[in-house]
Amino acid sequence: MTDDRLAHRLAADAASMLVGLQQEGLAQGAQRWELEQIGDVAAHDFITDAIIEARPDDGLLSEEGADDGSRTAFDRAWIVDPLDGSSGFGVGNAEWAVHIALSVNGKPEVGAVAVPGMGLIASTAEPSTLPDASDRGPIVVTGRTRAHLDGVVVAEALGAELAACSSAGVKAMLVIEGQADVYVHDGPLYEWDVCAPVAVALAAGLDCCDTSGNPLVFNKSRPVAESLLICRPEYTEAVINALRN
Repeated sequence: MTDDRLAHRLAADAASMLVGLQQEGLAQGAQRWELEQIGDVAAHDFITDAIIEARPDDGLLSEEGADDGSRTAFDRAWIVDPLDGSSGFGVGNAEWAVHIALSVNGKPEVGAVAVPGMGLIASTAEPSTLPDASDRGPIVVTGRTRAHLDGVVVAEALGAELAACSSAGVKAMLVIEGQADVYVHDGPLYEWDVCAPVAVALAAGLDCCDTSGNPLVFNKSRPVAESLLICRPEYTEAVINALRN
């Protein structure tokens, strides 16, 4: 099985499992924190066990796992967020995703993002095609904590509508699906938040960089992206100028 297919299958299977756990937990009246913990642990164990079995010679970084830094010695490192948007998962909403990515020499070569709430699994195994968005004005999406910061700045510069939601994977998929044009986060994010969405977005023809226009590098000793921009190419320069000026 190719790396792309492995990422796609694991994202799909983990998402399916999580949907079942979410439904069961809600039916049993689980507390938010209990359901978050159940989902995080179950998805982490399922995904990391599968990667270790299928690719034992690769490095591995998961949000829910201990990171001893040994992964940085590998040219190939899997970067996983087993449950991105766990707070939404815990309260039963649809703003959560599963991220599976493979960084090769620091580049996001392989990725899959499953968003059950959108009925979507986007991956480098089956690259998306950007839909036409010329029949509407631009839409900028960001996190709820960023909407009054960089979200407002970019939306005003583009004359755009501003939307906000949880989960980096959900926001990136909104751009890929043509429901938004720009996803901006002018602040730090962990690599597990970013790597899979970026791999999938690049395969779909979107621009992906930090908010200064620099390429994103993964599997660093400090696994943090200082900022993130996923954008239709026609808006990239204007977004970067707005944020830097």
